[in-house]
Amino acid sequence: MTGMANALLDWARQLPAAGLYTFIFVWLFVESTGFPISDEPLLLLAGYLTTHQRIEFGPTIALALAGKVLASCAAYGIGTRVPLSTLARPAVRPGKGWARLSYYLRPTRELTFATEDQFRRRGMWSVFLGRLIPVVRSFISYPAGSARMPFLNFFTATAAGSLIWITIWTLLGILFGRSYEQVAARWGSLSWLVLSAIVLLLIGFWLWQHRHARSRNERSNGK
Repeated sequence: MTGMANALLDWARQLPAAGLYTFIFVWLFVESTGFPISDEPLLLLAGYLTTHQRIEFGPTIALALAGKVLASCAAYGIGTRVPLSTLARPAVRPGKGWARLSYYLRPTRELTFATEDQFRRRGMWSVFLGRLIPVVRSFISYPAGSARMPFLNFFTATAAGSLIWITIWTLLGILFGRSYEQVAARWGSLSWLVLSAIVLLLIGFWLWQHRHARSRNERSNGK
């Protein structure tokens, strides 16, 4: 990963601001279609470059977010044309060969129905949290579309989760400054640390909200 980080840094130093903004948008768009690339090194680089006034923080966040959301909406649209039920196991189990192996790899019809129901009832949280998990965030749009999750809910959850992810990694690039190369080389471990911190914050918020609601109910019952 160090070679990739250094290559990105060296190449970016030669680009004008307009080229950097375009590259950030395109990279985040392609990554959000499910293409196997990572956005963390680029966002770290973008944050680092803002400290040298090569690019501005606000437009960087806006363009990165636009790339992610637009690609996610396109993936959602594709998903709406491929119902999850078509991915389920056939009613008759194949006898042998690849067809039989793929049979076991495909989800059961009950699981596809449960997934569709989950996205309809709690889809916003599934998409929001999915945007904060490496690999999952690049593919979560397809099942959301297949399950016919309401588009407004999908868009809101996608934009919120993506904004948090993009902002955190860009701020880390600003924070570490010239240590960008060392940080980018360890981005995999750092990804899970960031995810863990976000999950802990969400759990803390949920516990506080649950306790607050219980206290309010107790006061209401006391009256």
